[in-house]
Amino acid sequence: MEKRSIILDTDPGIDDAVAMAVLLRACGGRVRLVLTTYGNVSVDNTTRNALRLLALLGAGEIPVIRGAERPGPGNAVYEDASYIHGGDGLGGLQSADLLNGLPIKGAIEGDYLQAVHDAIVEAGSADYIALGPLTNLSALFTRFPDIVGRLRRVAVMGGGMGLGNVTRFAEFNFHCHAESARHVLAAVPDIVLVPIDVTGQVYFNLEQIAAVGAAGTPVARAMGAMLNANHDFCVACGDPGAIAHDATAVLAYLRPELFEFRTCGIHVECGAQRYGESTITQGNNVRLATKTDPARLLDIIAESLR
Repeated sequence: MEKRSIILDTDPGIDDAVAMAVLLRACGGRVRLVLTTYGNVSVDNTTRNALRLLALLGAGEIPVIRGAERPGPGNAVYEDASYIHGGDGLGGLQSADLLNGLPIKGAIEGDYLQAVHDAIVEAGSADYIALGPLTNLSALFTRFPDIVGRLRRVAVMGGGMGLGNVTRFAEFNFHCHAESARHVLAAVPDIVLVPIDVTGQVYFNLEQIAAVGAAGTPVARAMGAMLNANHDFCVACGDPGAIAHDATAVLAYLRPELFEFRTCGIHVECGAQRYGESTITQGNNVRLATKTDPARLLDIIAESLR
């Protein structure tokens, strides 16, 4: 894989925390900027979480900039997923000893769209990984349409083919702001989309979580505690365990050979009745993940956390 700079657009979130560990272990030196967004919890919390997680993961030098606070224009109704991630987004660990005493820098202040644009232009080109709502990326394309041509690989966690986890039609990230998802999926000439059909198969049970925590490193203990909390929240919502949605998408970017893909187009519904629904259409710009090996992915993720 060509060693291009990476922009990580994320809303930490426990599964985002796991995904950050996987990405940084594989190619931390390539992550040029972490851009936060509303989503799993408020952007205040996701920004604070991103800073703490980078410090925990030994990557506190990576700049963090605060992105969108709310969905843009359209039919979106703002809501978060604190029922899965806890009120602070990290299962209550934001103020816990496991995350205290870390050398945390502040987030970059100012015009986040200009900052992201400038970072990509300065790098010449970049890859973009989006783990939350697509409001940031859609706004970037609207203001700087030329930037699409500088993004070599775009990977998105979102959508569900015939199922949802917010409504029976819609997955959470797309439901947060369907208009931005529609815009991005139409604008990017080559995009990898990893839907909940695939990510929902990759989940930790309590025994696997205990094995992570037992490694005893600061990262392993913190991730184990977060995954324990996430497991309880997920199971209460009817899931089989702590689902690694975002880490699965990161691995589709890092290790595409572990996935099967279908080339197609994707339509995202923006009407109120089926808001956020994603369906397959004719087209050839989307590489839709359709299958993976969950056990293999869990091994890779667990090793990153240990």
